Amino acid sequence: MAKTRLKTIKVNNQSARFLEDCYKEYLEHCKSIGQRSATLTSKEKFYRYELLKRLKADDKISVINKKTVEGWINKLIDDGYKGGTYQTFVIKLKAFLTYCFTREYLEEFEVKIPNIILTKKEIYTEAELKKLLKRPDLNTCVAGDYRSYVTVLFLMATGCRSTTLLNIRVRDLDFNKESMLFAHMKTYRQVIAPMTTTLKVELQEYINIFNLQADDILFPKLDGTQMSYDTLHQNLVNYFKHCKVKMRGVNTFRNTFATMFIKNGGDIYRLKLLLNHSNIKTTERYVNLLPLEFKEDLLKYNPLETLQAKNKRSRVRLRK
Repeated sequence: MAKTRLKTIKVNNQSARFLEDCYKEYLEHCKSIGQRSATLTSKEKFYRYELLKRLKADDKISVINKKTVEGWINKLIDDGYKGGTYQTFVIKLKAFLTYCFTREYLEEFEVKIPNIILTKKEIYTEAELKKLLKRPDLNTCVAGDYRSYVTVLFLMATGCRSTTLLNIRVRDLDFNKESMLFAHMKTYRQVIAPMTTTLKVELQEYINIFNLQADDILFPKLDGTQMSYDTLHQNLVNYFKHCKVKMRGVNTFRNTFATMFIKNGGDIYRLKLLLNHSNIKTTERYVNLLPLEFKEDLLKYNPLETLQAKNKRSRVRLRK
């Protein structure tokens, strides 16, 4: 008589559990171990907009297996999604499946994060930025467009993430020291960022016009409540249409900030501080994906070209 492993019996008994129940339990677990609200929201959206496209809430958890997952990944690739999209999908799925494996809801199988060829990051051109940063006529423009204008200024002056932007309060701004406290960061660290003169002047006027108080969110909805990422994105989409510029994402401002910082002569170590990367390798990888064009600068500082230029000047003097 064949012997049956106890673990196999456990898994078979648990496999009758439904997807919805398992995912709710997974979210409760994530909350209990102190994951950030933004992370929990992201995982909720993954379930709603990704998993439920492929499975039903009342499907048994056992329908997920290695062949199922590979089929999902291949479908994303065949549909033309970029590598970052399907890689992120697998990362989030793997986190959920790992929870199911450890609770023996599923027989464990390998979930491999796909290798991808990273493409260059998009940026906004100087011509587009000129339109976006054109100061509106405060006597005629609507409140939403003015707020979006200042939002664009802030993103271009700081290169901060959208999550950081949406959680800044007026009290986090120190106009005397010309600095800003970024208390809500991806790395959990609080950061003091410099405030440019242009941004300082614009923010002071903006705060005065909207009559914002110290405890108020700096970029709230018009009713004063905190804005969600989706609302921020839609507001900027509307502003971009008004400026006749193609919207290519909120995070594209971060890419643009980094690109222009390097092009203007900034070095990667200072950029690391401004982008709040915990590791210089992240900044190096980030810069390598930016659409930088340094041909003229590289030739200008090339040792051979520099020496040759000096020799030419010497020869000219000798001939005289």
